[in-house]
Amino acid sequence: MSFFENINDKFFNPFCCQNREIYFECISLLIEKSKEISVLYEADARNCLILYLQNCMYAIETENIGEEVSSRRSPQENASSILRYFRACGWITPQEIGRSGDNIASVSAYCWKLVDAIHKIFDMDSNSAITNHIFSIYEILKSSFGKDSIRAIRPYSNILLPLIEHECDLKNELLILKDSVQEIMRAVTKMTDANSLGQFLLKDELLNRFFHDYFFIKKSGLIPSYIASIERMLRKLRYSELYDQMIKEYRSLKNVEEVQAKEKIDRQFAELDSFISLEYDQEMGYIDRKINTYYNLYSVRMMMVLSNGTNLESLLNRVLLLLKGIEGEERDVVLRQIAACHRQMQVGYISRKSFERRKKANPNMKSAGIPLDELSVEEKMRLTDELLTTIPDRYSMDRVSDYLDEKIPDKGYISVEEWGIRTREDAMMAAASIIYSGSVGFPYEVVFEEGTVETEVAAISRIKVKRKNDE
Repeated sequence: MSFFENINDKFFNPFCCQNREIYFECISLLIEKSKEISVLYEADARNCLILYLQNCMYAIETENIGEEVSSRRSPQENASSILRYFRACGWITPQEIGRSGDNIASVSAYCWKLVDAIHKIFDMDSNSAITNHIFSIYEILKSSFGKDSIRAIRPYSNILLPLIEHECDLKNELLILKDSVQEIMRAVTKMTDANSLGQFLLKDELLNRFFHDYFFIKKSGLIPSYIASIERMLRKLRYSELYDQMIKEYRSLKNVEEVQAKEKIDRQFAELDSFISLEYDQEMGYIDRKINTYYNLYSVRMMMVLSNGTNLESLLNRVLLLLKGIEGEERDVVLRQIAACHRQMQVGYISRKSFERRKKANPNMKSAGIPLDELSVEEKMRLTDELLTTIPDRYSMDRVSDYLDEKIPDKGYISVEEWGIRTREDAMMAAASIIYSGSVGFPYEVVFEEGTVETEVAAISRIKVKRKNDE
């Protein structure tokens, strides 16, 4: 049965008229609206189209579609006309009154599938499409052999058919890659200046998308292992119990004999095996060769652009042949004239170290260990004295005592408020006095009081420092 018998005679008319862009946007909006609510009524659909038409950037041309759609009419009138036109073309289901009393404006199944297919073809992001198909094939096969797998209940519909679909999509993506290389090469041959070549490399989205997916496949290291696992699982699937179940399911679905079912499934398995084992490598090899050709073409084109279309190699060869046939004095004159046309820079070096490459360390050599020599007691004491002498402790007991001697007045004690802590050095001395308080040899002690004191440096506990001999 022809598929034209299942659709309206005017089904494709909205794609062939003056307002096709508006009609496509309107039906896309109605599909998105249908996803948000369970039942799309005519009032909701009309409001959705009115909002779009009020902000529409396209000019609506007058058409004879039974109801006039024109820029001269209001968005409300145009929205109603578009809905009637969609219903006449079979894009919206026939009139049916819903529970609310309003007509239902559901998008027909064929129209929904057609619009989704168009968006999938032209609007879908092609980044990582190839790897996604490979991963999907791998996951379908892996889940098929799992314990109590749901896919094993209907193996033909849930295993073999999805594998065939992903295999067809993968073929198409590889074809798109091949066409992308050819488009890039055609674009390069049309460029006549260095600026356009540089902008092509920096900004061209097609080039970025192409190389992004391609280099991920080539350099990630994941794809070859997945391909090998897919080949192994396909062979295992073909000789498993699921194979017989696929034949039985196909017979019941298509109402054919066992021989025909077995022939069809064997052909599908052969197609999968041939593509995964042979055609995929061939296609990637073809793309590799095209990539190398593209690089060579770009290099040659860049040389031609930078040389303004002049073949410098040919001209240099002619100059050398001319110099070869000239006598000595006349040759010197020509060489001096050529030298006057060029500016040469002399580059020299002092020694071989100027251009010598750094040698890499041999990884097989044993690493040098820490010497086991021990220092004598006298040497340790000497090093300790030198360390203490050269790097004295800024907050030692003696330094803190000298500091407090200058701060504490004749009355023998001082509080934090009287101290006047304004710098970090003052705060550290206060902290050190708390640490040394009560130590033998430290002539001061610290008495804690309730609360804290906010200073310019930090919040410090309320303390009083006094001499040990003073009350």
